[in-house]
Amino acid sequence: MDKNFNQLKDMELLNRGLFRAGHLCILIFGILIVALGAHLKLSKTTWINLAQKLGSLVIFGATILVIYGFITELLTNNNERPLTRFSLYLILFGVSTHGLISLVPNSKNPHIDL
Repeated sequence: MDKNFNQLKDMELLNRGLFRAGHLCILIFGILIVALGAHLKLSKTTWINLAQKLGSLVIFGATILVIYGFITELLTNNNERPLTRFSLYLILFGVSTHGLISLVPNSKNPHIDL
């Protein structure tokens, strides 16, 4: 931002805010992946294990999509960010999947020790 965009001084306020928010989305998605990787315990129950893997895959895909959206969408004059919006929906789905699976009682959800 310093060398290519002159600290965003000449940029319209809305575009400037979106430009800066893109960095935060990438940071938050990365922190989410690290936290999930540190605390995830895969279940021995087949359907729960598949749901955990699906949620993790969706979260990873959303992170790749938000990075791609940051690179391609922010340099346009259009304020719509369809890739970034879709990645936010995907991250919501992935986190919700893990959240709902965590509500399954532990007595029915033994975990695999990694």
